[in-house]
Parts: sequence; C-alpha cells; structure tokens
Amino acid sequence: MLDNRINKVMILDNGKKYYVLNQAIYKKNSYLLVVGVTDDETDIRDEMKIFKEEKVNNIINVNEVKEQDLLDILVKYLEPRLENN
Repeated sequence: MLDNRINKVMILDNGKKYYVLNQAIYKKNSYLLVVGVTDDETDIRDEMKIFKEEKVNNIINVNEVKEQDLLDILVKYLEPRLENN
C-alpha cells in the first residue's frame, strides 16, 4: 500500500507544486485528486488534476490521468465530501 498523501503538498520534477485533496485506490492503483498551488504554497492555482501514483524501484512516479472513461469513474471516488457537524 502506498502512503497517505491527503493534505500534503507534492513537488514534481518539473517544479510544479500540487496539494493533494483526496486519494483513492481503484483496481489496485492509487489515484490522487490534486490542485495546483503557488511556489510559496500560500494560494491555489486554477488547475485541478487526477494523478495515478506508481512506485517503481522505491521511486514514486505520478502521471496525469487523461482517459475520459477512467476520469468519470475516478471523480466519483475522489470527489471531496463535506462532513456534517
């Protein structure tokens, strides 16, 4: 099982930063719902994506999910839900 990344900022090799809103396992793969954040991590960018997370040789790789059929399914799992207080 991969690490819980919810509420953490991840920095990609290209320098872009993303805040992880939610994480789900679907068909034994880990998927992350992320929103882009500014370099100083104080504001969000108008950029939301779903990444597939893979661990290869102890290195974590993420790739943006672009297949519409898979995106439609993952949105149901990853949609943030508000808690009733």
